[in-house]
Amino acid sequence: MNKFEQIIDFTLCYNKYKAKVFNFTLKMVNDRDIAEDIVQDVFLKLYVNFPLIKNKNSIIFWIFKTTRNLIYTYYREKQKLEKLISIEDEDGETIEIGSNEDLLQNYELKELKQIVQIALEKIPVEQKEIFLLKEYGELSYKEIAQLLNIDEELVKGRLFKARNKLIKILAKRINE
Repeated sequence: MNKFEQIIDFTLCYNKYKAKVFNFTLKMVNDRDIAEDIVQDVFLKLYVNFPLIKNKNSIIFWIFKTTRNLIYTYYREKQKLEKLISIEDEDGETIEIGSNEDLLQNYELKELKQIVQIALEKIPVEQKEIFLLKEYGELSYKEIAQLLNIDEELVKGRLFKARNKLIKILAKRINE
């Protein structure tokens, strides 16, 4: 395969998986800038390693495995930083102001996203990760099992538990 064909294949992979990887990463780190940095690093690593990947059909596994590793690296570094200094989080998202109806709709959507994100933070990491891989990464049970190196039935069980916990948390929130 020549360099031109590699660039075309890489570009196709990038266009096919970027949105899925970004959605998964954003839900895992809950910070748009960090998610963009991680996704950029993932695809930079893919570009560098692309000629070395023999089975192009398994590239999605390589991408999500690399994404997971970078996310966990981010959390390890974040924990080290938090031990050294106290960091106050601030919401970096902005709402574009159009009509009053758009403003209200954007506000409600932002509020809903925050409620779901808070609910996701309350479930165990193993369940959260599987939920996000399934819902935002759009991976199959089999793909998630292979990616996490666990049994497919365990994936189904964790996903079932995650969904039930989210339903309970959100229902409780609605009834407040």
